Amino acid sequence: MIRRPRFAALAAACLALLALTAFAACGGDDDDDASTAAMPTAAPTNTPATAASDLPAASPTSAATAVRTPTTAPLRFPAADKVIDAATKDYTAVIATAKGEITIKLFDDRSPNTVNAFVFLARKGFYNNITFHRVVSGFVVQAGDPTGTGGGGPGFETEQEPNDYKNQAGYVSMARAAGSTKFGSQWFINLANNAALDQDMPNQARFYPFGQVTKGMDVVLAIRQGDRIQTITIIETPQGQ
Repeated sequence: MIRRPRFAALAAACLALLALTAFAACGGDDDDDASTAAMPTAAPTNTPATAASDLPAASPTSAATAVRTPTTAPLRFPAADKVIDAATKDYTAVIATAKGEITIKLFDDRSPNTVNAFVFLARKGFYNNITFHRVVSGFVVQAGDPTGTGGGGPGFETEQEPNDYKNQAGYVSMARAAGSTKFGSQWFINLANNAALDQDMPNQARFYPFGQVTKGMDVVLAIRQGDRIQTITIIETPQGQ
């Protein structure tokens, strides 16, 4: 077996981290932060078996080339109302697309504020009819931006909640702007075991999953950039059922 140099693996991890911290200008207000909205937002394909020399360079997705959702007046809110009861209820999200349904178990017990923000927006219809605006094969699919540019948000931000879940295939995390510890409305589903996103870095590049795909991973793998979310339905059940 040919062993790749250790620096190559490290470089691959760094590439993925740098790209994903610039992954989304996903803060609360895209109108108020033009510099954030213009950040490079595409990430290189990165799988555990891929060396840095095999990785394509990170390519920015500009507003001119991004897939846009024709939403003339996206919904905006000053804050997320408290809509979940993490002490007594469990929550599941069912994402309907033209290619099938994706079921996500939400970690309301470990990430109650994150889940609350997601559930609030879903129940308000915020995610209805918007696109998966970024799909990076072997890495992630990303959605949650009503403008389809990578720079849109809901009008408010939520502080991330550290946990020990890993960004493994099928796990769902919120995306955020580089260097920020807060997120808006954008989220991504890991297509591979992205261990580089689990590392604690000085620029706060770690992403904390708040849910896991339990059904429909074949649908996730079939998603292409520009495919739409039809609706997101939140199912609430008593804990333990």
